[in-house]
Amino acid sequence: MRILAGVDEAGLGPILGPLVVGGAALAGPEGADPWTALRPLVARERKEKGKVRVADSKKVHQGPHGLRALEETALAFWACRHGDLPATLGDWLGQLGVDLAALARCPWYEDLSQPLVHVADDGFVRLHGERLARGLREHGIAMLDLTARPVDVEEWNALIAATDNKSKAHFHAYGEVLTRLLDAVPAGVDGHVVADRCGGRMHYGADLRRLRPGARVEVVCEEPAVSTYRVHGAGGGTTAVTFAERGEDRAFPTALASCLAKYLRERMVGCLNAWFQARVPGLQPTAGYYVDGHRWLEDLAPHLPTLAVPTQRLVRVR
Repeated sequence: MRILAGVDEAGLGPILGPLVVGGAALAGPEGADPWTALRPLVARERKEKGKVRVADSKKVHQGPHGLRALEETALAFWACRHGDLPATLGDWLGQLGVDLAALARCPWYEDLSQPLVHVADDGFVRLHGERLARGLREHGIAMLDLTARPVDVEEWNALIAATDNKSKAHFHAYGEVLTRLLDAVPAGVDGHVVADRCGGRMHYGADLRRLRPGARVEVVCEEPAVSTYRVHGAGGGTTAVTFAERGEDRAFPTALASCLAKYLRERMVGCLNAWFQARVPGLQPTAGYYVDGHRWLEDLAPHLPTLAVPTQRLVRVR
C-alpha cells in the first residue's frame, strides 16, 4: 500500500473573501492512478457528460456552468468519502471543523442555512458519490481524507499583523493541512504528498522540520519549478513531499484539493455578495480579485457608514 496526497489553495491573490487550502489523501496499490481507475466516472481534460471533472480548479470553473461543475466534483467526492452530504452550507462548514461562532462575526456569514447542493442536481451528486466509492473499491483504492481550511479576512489580517509576511501567513493554513495529510500516512507506510508551490518560494525544509519535529527531513532537490523532500518517520515509513508549479496537473489528489478549495471559496464569496446585494440595490457581485475588488469597494463606499461593517473583517490588508 502507498499513500498519495495533495494540497492546493484558492484565493491567495484577492483582497476580499477567504483563502482556502484544500487537501486530499488516498491509499492504494503501488503505482495506482485514480485518474485511470475512475476514467468511466471522472474526466481530466474537459467536462464529459455523466462525469465529474478533476483538474486545475480554474479550468473546471470556466464557462457559464463553472460553479455547477465545481460543485459536482467537490460534493460527489465528499459523498464518496463520507457516504452522505450535510444538508446546509453551515452543516458542511461544521463538518470541516470551521469555528462558526468566529465566522459569524461577519454578518454575511450569520445565516448559512442555504442548501449545500446549490446549483447541481442533488440526485446526480449523491449517485455519483456512490459510484465513485464503488469504483475506488474495485481498484483497491481508499479515500483516507478530504478537507478544506478557510482563512477568512479577519484571521488573515491577524496573521499578517503577527508575521508581517504574506508568505508566512499563507503557509500557516497550508502547514495545517499538510500536517493533517502527513498524519494520515500510517506508520511504516510510504507516501507522496504533492503540494502546489506556495507563491515563489523554493525552500521548505525548515517548515517541514517545524511541522514534523520528530522526523528526519532530507532535501532531495530545490529548484525553481519543483522542490522535493523525504520525511522519514519514526515508524519506518518515508513520505516524499513535493512542492511544484502546476501541482494539480501532476497528481490526482492535488487537483481534487484544488477543486474543493475553490468550491468552498466560491460559496463563501457568494454569501458575501448576497448579503451586500440585499442591502445595496444594483450592486454588482465580485469575485474579490484586485481590480474588480476595488471596483466593488468603490461602489459600496457610500453605503458603508450605514452598514457599519468593520473593514478589518471585509478587506485584506495585504
